[in-house]
Amino acid sequence: MTRTDTRTATQHQTEELVFAIASIDGSTRVARNRPDLEMASMLSEYYALAAETLRSSQGRIVKVIGDGILVIFPVSRAREALGALRQFQASATALWSEIDPACRAQVKVGVGTLATGPFGPPGDERFDVYGNALNQLFKAPADDFFITPELAAKL
Repeated sequence: MTRTDTRTATQHQTEELVFAIASIDGSTRVARNRPDLEMASMLSEYYALAAETLRSSQGRIVKVIGDGILVIFPVSRAREALGALRQFQASATALWSEIDPACRAQVKVGVGTLATGPFGPPGDERFDVYGNALNQLFKAPADDFFITPELAAKL
């Protein structure tokens, strides 16, 4: 496959989306002292909580890695997305606080145009998103609830 393979390129499109990154401050420290299967069970409960809480605002979990969750929303649901993300943050903090009171959910939320479509090795592609706006959100400072200026301007 070459860099200019049009078959792959035509499978991608750009969309303006609201996107969020959620994670749990303190989870790595907590995991050091707990069995892997106990932490896997906690992560499963955490992912289910995210799916249930974010569904009402048309949130779609794109991927998870450990305690990190990447979720997207239609721009038309930006206000609802923020409400659902705040609810998720509170519920996730309560969940993780059961195993360690110092754990807390952190959420970063942004808006921008992202490339969407199947990404991954040939034959194992999965829906994903990519773009500079998302990369910038990853670099944003850790905070309990961070909203980019671009999203704040749209509200």
